[in-house]
Amino acid sequence: MNPSNPNTASRSSEIDLHTILSNQNKEELIKIILDLSDDYPDIEKLLLFKYTPQKDEISTAKKLITASINGAKRKGFIDWRQVGPALQGADLTLQKAQVKVEKGEWESAVLLALAVMPPVVKMLNFSDDSNGSIGDVMNWAIRTIDDAVTTSLPNLNDKEKKGLFDAIIKEALKAHYDGWSDWRYALLKTCTNYSPAKDLRIKLEKQLESLQSGPESTWHDRYEKTQIKLLQFEIIERCDGADRAERFIYENILESEFREKAIALELGKGDYKKVIQLCLDGEEANKEYRGLVHKWKEYRYQAYEMIGDIEQQKQLARELLFKNEFSYYLKLKELYLPNEWNVVLNKIVDDFNKMDYQPSVYLSILKEENLTAELLAYCQSNIRSIIDLYPYIIKDYLEEVNELFTKYIEYSAEEATDRKKYRTVCSIIKTYKKACGTIHSHKLIGELREKYKRRPAFIEELGKIR
Repeated sequence: MNPSNPNTASRSSEIDLHTILSNQNKEELIKIILDLSDDYPDIEKLLLFKYTPQKDEISTAKKLITASINGAKRKGFIDWRQVGPALQGADLTLQKAQVKVEKGEWESAVLLALAVMPPVVKMLNFSDDSNGSIGDVMNWAIRTIDDAVTTSLPNLNDKEKKGLFDAIIKEALKAHYDGWSDWRYALLKTCTNYSPAKDLRIKLEKQLESLQSGPESTWHDRYEKTQIKLLQFEIIERCDGADRAERFIYENILESEFREKAIALELGKGDYKKVIQLCLDGEEANKEYRGLVHKWKEYRYQAYEMIGDIEQQKQLARELLFKNEFSYYLKLKELYLPNEWNVVLNKIVDDFNKMDYQPSVYLSILKEENLTAELLAYCQSNIRSIIDLYPYIIKDYLEEVNELFTKYIEYSAEEATDRKKYRTVCSIIKTYKKACGTIHSHKLIGELREKYKRRPAFIEELGKIR
């Protein structure tokens, strides 16, 4: 054995510890564990949680979760740095729940995951969850519940299924989800797995109808109504067959989620004319929502492709191109013969040049087509862009690139007033050196040294350029 090898030493100490513990009697081992628990209270909590009898595991889990949260509070608030430690009890509980799912102990898994959710969602009221850890744990709990429910369906009797259904729906309807309804609807979505059972379906639908009876005065109210309709659709699709599901889709076609389902349905059937009409209707109905209009246009383009309508593809591809979608530039180019394309390209470039502000797709086109003169003109109007665009134009316009870099560096040096900004100027000079060579960069550095000799911090940073 090599004593200088830390891994060997570590294994040796583990063997020694195992040997020592093996030589102790039961009473001595109990004493060792109790002494450690006195010195390290977290060990006591973990041992109690891990080895507690099944009948007590939920109450023990709740105590562990609460202890972790309370231990992380400072003056009633949990700083973002303490959110991780605050969630330690919840993490351990969900790890245990996952093991339960794998072992087929589905009821225990669901109840453990449900035990996590109330205290963790309430943490949002007194925590800085900038890194999203609380949301991650809530989503983990829901995934665990869903895994337990879906894998248990063929294996549980009706009474056992009803018990889990009641536990989940009871949690979903609690007031602490009023401000965080996505988790409420995620839990109710899990309950739709039980909807083939007539009595459970009736109970779930009554709860959904009750939730739907609320006001519809705000965007959030309307959002919640849509989530409820999607759950109702889930039940119908699961229990009533494709025809009834399709009728429900068209009964709710004004909801964008259902319009998208209808489009997918008609695409599957190959009814592309119906897809086009659904998209046109959607563009009109949702004209105040640019994201939705864009989505319907993309689906419409897909339908035009399927029916081979070249003229409509050209028109719509150009329209989407000017919405900053470069993929439609490539599609548009494929729709023209090579001898037609130059005229179309020149018109596209001219139209972009008429805009007050050129989007990123314009530069992508110039680079794709190697339009160096237009790229140079863009750099001259947007001098900062020379840093990124010089590789595309330097072969044809070395002198102009050198001039643009010099102007940009001189301007940046004039604006620089502290060491951080001086470093930024030096970073630009390094790029300039890479682009135009050592002679040009050293000449400029010399001029800057002379001009700013009363700025020692700047002179020092310039001296670091190699």
